[in-house]
Amino acid sequence: MPLPIVLIGAGGHAKVVADIIRKTRAYEIIGCTDPCKDNALISWGIKYLGTDEILPDLLQTGVNRAAMGIAGFNNTIRRRLYEKIRELGFNFPVLCHPAANIAPGVRLSEASIIMAAAVINPDVTIGENVIINTGAIIEHDCIIGHSAQIGPGAILCGGVIIEEGAFIGAGACIIQGKRIGRGAIIGSGAIVIQDVPAGVTVVGNPARIKP
Repeated sequence: MPLPIVLIGAGGHAKVVADIIRKTRAYEIIGCTDPCKDNALISWGIKYLGTDEILPDLLQTGVNRAAMGIAGFNNTIRRRLYEKIRELGFNFPVLCHPAANIAPGVRLSEASIIMAAAVINPDVTIGENVIINTGAIIEHDCIIGHSAQIGPGAILCGGVIIEEGAFIGAGACIIQGKRIGRGAIIGSGAIVIQDVPAGVTVVGNPARIKP
C-alpha cells in the first residue's frame, strides 16, 4: 500500500517530482504546501494544503514523509528549507524515476531526486537533497555534495567532485577529476577543464569566471 507523502512546493519542478512519485507507486501524494494557493499543481489534481506553517499539524496526523518540489539557482535557500522541515520530524525518501539508469555501488542519500533518463555509473556518491535532472550523465566515482543540482543533460566525467550547494547548468560538461567549489554556478553549456573556486560563476568554452 502506498505511503502518504506531502510535496513541498508547487511550481514547475514540483510537477516533475510529482510525476516521479506517481510512477514509482511507493507513495501517495496527499497534497502540497506553497505560498501560492493558485499554483501549478492544481491541474494535476493535487490538493493545496496551505503554507509550510501547516506542517507541524500534518505531522500530528501521522504523515511524516515529504518530498522537496523546489529547485531554482539558490541552493542555500533550498537547503535551509529542507533542514527546517527535517528538524520538524519529516523524512525525505530518495526518489528515482523508473527510467533512470543507476549502476551498482551508487550511494544515494536522503532527499536526493533522480529524474528520467539520468545515467549514474558505478561508485558515485550523492549527498542529501541533491537534484540530478533529466538526462544528466554522472560517470564513475563522482562525488556530489549536499544540496547541489545537476542540470538537464549535464555531463560529469569520472572522478568529478561537486561541493555543497553548487549548481551545474543544463548541458554543461566537466572533464574528469575536476572539483567544483561550494556554491559555484556553472553556466549552461559551459565546458569546464579546470577546478572552479567556491562561490563563483563560470561560463563559456573553456569555462572562465564571469566578472
